[in-house]
Amino acid sequence: MRLTVEVEGAPGRFVPPGDGAALAAFCSFAAMRGFGAVHPLIALAERLQELGVRMGPLTTFYDEVAEDAEDREKLELAWQPREALAEALAALAEVLERDAEAAALARRGGAAGLAEQARAAARFLGEADSVRARMVYRL
Repeated sequence: MRLTVEVEGAPGRFVPPGDGAALAAFCSFAAMRGFGAVHPLIALAERLQELGVRMGPLTTFYDEVAEDAEDREKLELAWQPREALAEALAALAEVLERDAEAAALARRGGAAGLAEQARAAARFLGEADSVRARMVYRL
């Protein structure tokens, strides 16, 4: 699995270290909160929310391969304010770097590189000029 961060109007895309696999997994599990599933990355998402991290930007993403009109529409809806996404990614990295419980949940969930990937994506977005950005994944 690979996660890519796109900035509207920019020719290039950013792929975090490790193909962003830990970030893609976290975002996928975070989107499952509230559906009764149990997993360390879901518990991590709940912990982050308790600590004030805005989860909406981290759960807004879509498959980069649009196979039909519905996929194209959902892919278009994945665009979000660049600053909000950058702030959420930076906050994710900060919590993982200072909160032992959050770091342990990431490790138990198989996402040991999550802080590094989130920090790198936040840096990329922080240097961009565009108003909108999105995260897309590819299986």
